[in-house]
Amino acid sequence: MIRTALALISILICTPSYAKTIYTLQAAFDGVTEDSYEYQALSLALEKTVDEFGTYQLKVTSEAVPPSRYMVEANSGNYENFIFANSVKKESLHNFSHANFPVLLGIIGYRVPLISKDLKARGYSISSRNELMTFSMIQGKGWLDTDILKDNGFKVHTGKYIEGLFHMVANERGNFFPIGASQINGALTNFSHVEGLTIDEKILLYYPLPRFFFMGTEHQNKIYRIEKGLITAYEDGSLQRLWQQHFNQALVSVGISKRKLFKLRNKYIDGIDNSYEKYVFDPFAKH
Repeated sequence: MIRTALALISILICTPSYAKTIYTLQAAFDGVTEDSYEYQALSLALEKTVDEFGTYQLKVTSEAVPPSRYMVEANSGNYENFIFANSVKKESLHNFSHANFPVLLGIIGYRVPLISKDLKARGYSISSRNELMTFSMIQGKGWLDTDILKDNGFKVHTGKYIEGLFHMVANERGNFFPIGASQINGALTNFSHVEGLTIDEKILLYYPLPRFFFMGTEHQNKIYRIEKGLITAYEDGSLQRLWQQHFNQALVSVGISKRKLFKLRNKYIDGIDNSYEKYVFDPFAKH
């Protein structure tokens, strides 16, 4: 009996634990979360680190969590190991633990403007920064992009509602409505009922706008796993292949590499660890 008990204790002590680590990703605001690039990139990062960190289970929140509640949910325990992707600001790096890797390879920072068909028909030329500055911008009220454009000297017209922004540019209440280069075709399709919209064919704006994965401050080890997994996936090329599946067609369709590039400053990330920059996509590099 004693030998049996000792043998059982020995087995319990020597057998490694394979309890799954649960991560709960912020649900997408539209579409199926499991089909999103963020979900699939996170799943890839977790899969790449199973040997070192063990098995995992990736869940999704029952509903989309508004950004204003990210800090609450990250520290509330309502969702087990809540994780979300968001644009980086210096204060967010103090309020959350983070993976220092640009999840979308920096593509959100590349912006292509929507314009009115009337403006396109009249024609315009932009060959310098000074010429660009004569055009006004349209963005959402309270958006980080609005602040960035204003900081760079642009006149920015703002609106509270998304659809209203499309009507604003169509009716020339501003000249350009810059949208993520990978998102602009989808936006034009979704708001095709707004008459008078088209895509500028000349310019590309860029300001560094990395999106990191964030978790509550007590989850340093769990978020480190994500960072390590993303880097591993990047180094073996599997992350780029996933990225291309989601974004390449959209970027080719807007001729991203044929546009005149204007780089803008994002002061809200001044001073952060810039090691993420080596993973940022460059549309003008030879691939």
